[in-house]
Amino acid sequence: MKKTRKFLAVLLSAMIAVSAVSAVSFSAAEQDPQVAATEAVTQEPTQAPTEAPTTQAPTEAPTTQAPTQAPTTEPAVQVGAVKNVEKTSFEPGYITLKWDKVAGATGYNVYICNRDDSTTFSKAATVTSNTATIKNLKHTTQYWFRVAAYVTKDGKTYEGEAALKKTATQAGTVTGLDMVRSSSVIQFDWNRNSKATGYKIYRACSKTDAEYVLYKTITDNKVTSFTDTDVEDGRAYYYSVRPYRILYGDAIYHAYHKTIKFICGMCSPSTSSTSFVSRANLSWRHNRWATGYDIYYSTDRYKNFKYLDSTTENFFNTVRLTPGTKYYFRIQPYKLNGASRTKVVGTWGVEGRTITSGAYGQSVGGTYIEISIKQQYMWLYIDRKLVCETDVVTGNDDGYCNTPTGYFSITSRARNTYLNGPGYSSFVNYWMGFYGGCGIHDASWRSSYGGKIYKGNGSHGCVNTPYSKVQKIYNNTGYGTPVIVYD
Repeated sequence: MKKTRKFLAVLLSAMIAVSAVSAVSFSAAEQDPQVAATEAVTQEPTQAPTEAPTTQAPTEAPTTQAPTQAPTTEPAVQVGAVKNVEKTSFEPGYITLKWDKVAGATGYNVYICNRDDSTTFSKAATVTSNTATIKNLKHTTQYWFRVAAYVTKDGKTYEGEAALKKTATQAGTVTGLDMVRSSSVIQFDWNRNSKATGYKIYRACSKTDAEYVLYKTITDNKVTSFTDTDVEDGRAYYYSVRPYRILYGDAIYHAYHKTIKFICGMCSPSTSSTSFVSRANLSWRHNRWATGYDIYYSTDRYKNFKYLDSTTENFFNTVRLTPGTKYYFRIQPYKLNGASRTKVVGTWGVEGRTITSGAYGQSVGGTYIEISIKQQYMWLYIDRKLVCETDVVTGNDDGYCNTPTGYFSITSRARNTYLNGPGYSSFVNYWMGFYGGCGIHDASWRSSYGGKIYKGNGSHGCVNTPYSKVQKIYNNTGYGTPVIVYD
């Protein structure tokens, strides 16, 4: 009986313990099913057993398991195509392009090909707006462009379909445009543009109300001169030469206007020259249409001419130049034309002259008096330094009272004396005679000097000089001082 009770007590304790364990397991699973599932997964072996147990997991992975293999490529990025590329510039050295914006584009790549020389494209620019200017291009040259939008995403760049634009730079402005003739015909020439199709000549004159109109089209770019015979002496004619190139059927790429102006008949004057005491003495035939003349000089017959001076006369004596050196002189007539007084130059020739330090075959030292009849001017040099210069009035230009020209020297000097001749007796303060009755002296009866006074109101052959100037010359010279007189 005791044994029976003891067995029942042990059996009852065991049943109570099993009931307690079951109650605890159920409670944990209900409170956090995710924890239970996670624990179940983590408890799976990392490697399958060689023999499958009767409790083997399903052959398909749970839906929460990561994919067994990543995708091999990323989804493609769509980039729109560029459309409507247009050239918006008209310049010989650069091209500006503009196109429609592409939605979502990060920017645009612009590629260029010099189609005259190559078929290869290279990148010319990357921009973020829908316009680009490509600089440092050659004039009169065809260029092809490809413009493509691009998108940058995750560090990678995706480029869309490119648009092709065929265009060209404008023709280069004509160079070397120069006068050839301006006599009974007008002729000019220019440098060849080897890439041009040809040249367009425009003309403006009184017949066109001074407006430039197309006058001639030259279709051969090897022709680089033009002669106009439909002209009248004394009239102004203005011309413009514009190289042009035709591409892509009928697209014309013009150059800017480059103009040249003529007065018909205002041609190169016939020039002669001499040289005395380190100067060149130039004279030429007056042109009836000219207002004046520009004087240029160089030591090279063909280039490097520099402006020297201008005159309205038909003669000119230069500044002192280097003796023994041959100089070349260019006398170019000009006219101040119309109400606007526009300066129009004529054609020119070249006159060469070797500079001599002597005069009339005789050497001249550093001290002398120099007189130019045409310029009505006198200089005094002492030891090769200019001490005095002045306007003068020489002998009346009538063939009877002309001041003699040549190499002379002072042979007489006097103060406060009278000059007597047929019908006159004139008091002078200073007198320096150099040839017969001709000399240098003051002339109190004159109020002006220089210019063309000597043509009709000149002296009897003497050199009339302002008082202050003749005083200085008298005080710095003496007997034997050379006097050189030339036209």
